[in-house]
Amino acid sequence: MARTNLNETLDRLHAELRAAGPIDAELRADLERAIAELRQVVERDRSEAGEAHPLGERLEALALEFEQSHPLLTQAIGGVVRALGAMGI
Repeated sequence: MARTNLNETLDRLHAELRAAGPIDAELRADLERAIAELRQVVERDRSEAGEAHPLGERLEALALEFEQSHPLLTQAIGGVVRALGAMGI
């Protein structure tokens, strides 16, 4: 169930990123890399996915970068961070 929620949340985040309009290219690339890494974590075996992973912290830092200019994107990132926490990642 948690993986399904995370996949749905990642899909929403990716949609928000596409709709966000002009974003600093480096920040966009960082967020896209984080999304790709998260999708890989979700695809792994559950026992591996439970291992400590710095993606949550990285996403929180990225959310701070987007907070002023793209509040909806920040909310979507927050949803991913919460879903990761629910999975123990």
